[in-house]
Amino acid sequence: MPLKSDRNLVVGIYYHPEGYPPTLNAVAELSDCFDRITIIYRPNLIGTWKYPANVEAIPSGAYISSRNQENAPVRKKISFFFNFLRLFFKSCQKHKPGLVLLYDSMALYAYHLLRPFLTFDHKVWYHNHDVVEMKELRKYSIGWFAAKAEHKAFSYISIFSLPAEDRLPFFPIDRFAGRFFFIPNYPSRRFYSRFYIPRKLATSVKIIFQGRVGPYHGLEEIVPLLAETIENNYELELICKGFCAEEFRTSLLDLALRYGVKDKIRFEGLTPYNEVPRLSATCNIGIAIFTKNDVMNLTLGTASNKIYEYAAVGLPVIYNGSEHFTRYLGKYAWALPTEVTTEDIREKIARIIRDYDRLSAAAHQDFMQEVNFENGFAALKSFISVNGG
Repeated sequence: MPLKSDRNLVVGIYYHPEGYPPTLNAVAELSDCFDRITIIYRPNLIGTWKYPANVEAIPSGAYISSRNQENAPVRKKISFFFNFLRLFFKSCQKHKPGLVLLYDSMALYAYHLLRPFLTFDHKVWYHNHDVVEMKELRKYSIGWFAAKAEHKAFSYISIFSLPAEDRLPFFPIDRFAGRFFFIPNYPSRRFYSRFYIPRKLATSVKIIFQGRVGPYHGLEEIVPLLAETIENNYELELICKGFCAEEFRTSLLDLALRYGVKDKIRFEGLTPYNEVPRLSATCNIGIAIFTKNDVMNLTLGTASNKIYEYAAVGLPVIYNGSEHFTRYLGKYAWALPTEVTTEDIREKIARIIRDYDRLSAAAHQDFMQEVNFENGFAALKSFISVNGG
């Protein structure tokens, strides 16, 4: 049955949507399919994103940073969750959505608790951004109960989607009778295409890492290179974009001090998502090194939006050359694998410098033609438009 023009969608995410750019991209695409979209979220960031006219984003309480929320006493965390639960229920009862979209295990748990009290007909779509590992959860915490409830929920979920097919084995698919969709975390053409400007290399090559700044990203191996010139006359700068714990910031600056390059490292903290490409578009090479040995980092080939955001603004990428990452990135000329040693990273930077114009243009072209969110979302968007979920 075709989707009616007056159909509503209610979205639940237990974080701020602007912390998950693929959520913003999905909402933009879904705004073409639904008459009204209501997003209930936890206000862990200061939001600046402009949603489509038929989208309303409602915070479940006052702003609190994710760190302060994590460190809050148990009774406060319970209060946060029940505020979210109450607002989510109120929105569902008011708008009676034909489809409910849940973006993490906490939002799914809230829905699971409310499900017996929702009397209108609707379908459930669960999209999981990150695999939750039980060993990382404190027993009897809300997150622990949410992870337990996730298993039961698969018996009634209509649509399940992931940004990485490698994560399927970590979910109870044997209990699932709905439709699965693979939605890579690629950036959106709607948003990113405006930031690309073809450019030539200057004598200072800016290397950027976007994400949670810390160990396991090859930054310590890059610092010694900041004291060198590459390919005769190119100097390097390192820009670290994102949250950085003070302990790691201090250790990286201490290392830079030893090499006399403290002035060649910049730390750019968290900023609203709509400002992220403005910075990366001024850089030259993107770092996509993820060597931490957990489920999330071992399945990032299509789940790391940062990799493809680099490509969107024309940045060649250096990534750790594991079998997993090479499986997804090995076919692209603009993506160069490294053994994550200072010597090998130097060689890859030199190779990029020697062929920069071609690699930069190829990165943007592959983004426009292939690795963009619209392409990855098209099958699900079509399915929803025809079936209503």
